[in-house]
Formats: sequence, structure tokens, C-alpha cells
Amino acid sequence: MLLLYSIKRLPTPQLRFTLFHRLVLWHILYFFSDALWALVNDSVLPKNTFSVLAVNYSNAIIAAILFYSCFIYAEMSTRPEMTRVQIRHLQSRLRIPIYVEIVLLLVAFLVAPDFWLDENLEPCNLYYFILSFLPFVYIMTVTVRCIVRGLKPQNRQNLKTYLVIASYTPGCIVAAGLQIFLSLTTPVFCFWCTMIILFVYLNSQNQLISTDPLTSLNNRNQLQRYLLLQREAKSSYVIMVDIDHFKQINDTCGHMEGDRALVLISRALKNACGRLKMSIFLCRYGGDEFLMIAQTKKPDDVLKVVRECLKEEIKNRKGPQNYTLEASMGYASWDGRAATFRDSVVNADQKMYEDKRSTIQPLDPSLQPLVSSL
Repeated sequence: MLLLYSIKRLPTPQLRFTLFHRLVLWHILYFFSDALWALVNDSVLPKNTFSVLAVNYSNAIIAAILFYSCFIYAEMSTRPEMTRVQIRHLQSRLRIPIYVEIVLLLVAFLVAPDFWLDENLEPCNLYYFILSFLPFVYIMTVTVRCIVRGLKPQNRQNLKTYLVIASYTPGCIVAAGLQIFLSLTTPVFCFWCTMIILFVYLNSQNQLISTDPLTSLNNRNQLQRYLLLQREAKSSYVIMVDIDHFKQINDTCGHMEGDRALVLISRALKNACGRLKMSIFLCRYGGDEFLMIAQTKKPDDVLKVVRECLKEEIKNRKGPQNYTLEASMGYASWDGRAATFRDSVVNADQKMYEDKRSTIQPLDPSLQPLVSSL
């Protein structure tokens, strides 16, 4: 509950923290449900057919929703390129099994209550299979997906996040097994969930410090950490990306539209990183400038993919399109040493401004272009 209070007070609009808030809430509800189950099981509260089936029904449904929430949070954490529409579609599909379980289990308990309990009012093995089946499917699926994504070169910089998310599953299996086989009324599973949720929260706080709140990209703090971790590396390039006429977009269309332009460009850059099969560090360098560090021998290929993703995002953007959105780029080689990084940034910056001067014309604020272009 302290975590729930702390998350609610975080000054961030990021959807990931909203999903984490819900995840913590469902953990709390499950803990209360599990406590009621223990009280009924030990006859502290009246133990009869109705009370036993009621607390077991509550446990089964809340456990399914809990691990569904884990799935959604893990997907959002390991797929930052997902839009709100994609998340809603994913949520709609993943809720269907829960709705089916809610209805079928309730009908089964009402129609044949004696079938589910033995003479000591203990649930049968089939109930425990139903209790664990849907949560197991959710958590195993998301664990495999996290591991697969963590192995991709372009995701190596966020490997810790993938490992934190993936660690939830084996811990849950071990904790649940210990609780079932050693002592049903000792909340081993709840203790484990509390520890891993705290660990995820601390990791999220660390990401909040190192993440740009608007674009969800790495910020300058994370760039400094990245540079300290670097070793001698060959074929690395620093790539600078700058939004053209950004000040005029803010002045003529408002700062809210300027923020939308920044989010659109950042989304295109993240999509480009996903398509490129290489290790890439991406951050918002400042203002309307973005920085990429790509380990490649063909920087022109990186720029080509970035331009393609920008065109797609601009073509599919929603809302008012009463201004032209363009971006200039430049790159410079880097030997992987922190001491030479500033020189590479300066060289990439110079080439970016050469690209800007050679490809764009001064924008007349009175004009209202009908189509966005790159």
C-alpha cells in the first residue's frame, strides 16, 4: 500500500506507471483474498461449503487478473514502441480467457458444489489445476517473450529491464510450490511477490531518473552512464537527428503540437532501431535533437531506415497537419572511448547542419502546407 501511494504521487504521465499502479493494486487485492482463504481454511472464520467455494473462487479470478496485469505491464515495459491503441487491442484479447473463467467457474461451483470439495471441505485437484492454468500460461508466455527480446542486439542496453521482468516467473513457481507442498497457510508466495514488486519499483525509479518523460527515450544522464560502460569498439558511429523549423512549429502551432512532433520523431527512431539488427543506443540529446550510437560499418544504411520510418510515421500521423515536418541528419565515426565522444558529436553536428542547409528552404510561417513530408 505504501508502494501504491508512492506510485500515485509520481509526477509522470507515462502509461507504464499507470499499468504498474494497477499491477500493485491487484497484488494487494490478491493478498487480502489469500488472507481470507487462510482464515476460512483454519476455521478462524466459519468453514462451510459456501465460504470455502467463495474464497477459492475469489482467489482463482483475482490470480488470473493479477497475472494478466503482469503480462500487460511486461509488454509495455519491453515494447516501448507500442501505441495506446495497440495496448488496448492486446488488453481486449487477453481479457477473453478471464471472462470465460469467471462465468464457467461460477456456474460449475453453483451447479455441482460437492464435486469440487472432499469430505474435509478441501478443494479437489481439478480446482488447483484451474487455479494455476491461466496464470501459468500468462506468465510463461511473457517470460519467453522477454527472454527472446533481451537476446536481440538492439535491446542489449535495456537488458536489466528484461531480466527483472523475466525473473518474476521462476520465483512465482518456486514460491507457489513451497507454499503448496510445505505450508498452505504460510504466505510464501505473497512474500516473494512483495519483494519482486519492490525490485521492479526501484528499477522503474532508476529508469525515471534516466528517461526523458515526454518521449520515453534515454536522456543525457543515461548517455553518460552508457559512455562510462563503453570499451574500445570498432565501426561505431554517432548519428545526430534534428527537427527542422521546430521553433516555428512551436510559435505558429503551439507548444502542444511541438510536443507531438517530438513524440512522433522519437517513435520513428524507436521503430528504426527495432528494424535494424544491430546494437543501437538512442537518446533525446536536448530540445529537438536526438542522438544515436550505432555499431555498424554502414551508417548510410542506418540513415536510410530512419528516413523510411519517419516517412511512415508522418504519413500515418493523426491530428492537424498544417505544417511540414522534416528532419536533418549527420553522422561521424567514433572509436568507443569516452574521451573522444565529444569530438564525434561535434563532427556529426556539423554534417547534420550541412544536410539541413542543403535540403531545406526557409519556411514562411504564413504558408499552410497541406501534406507533411520529409
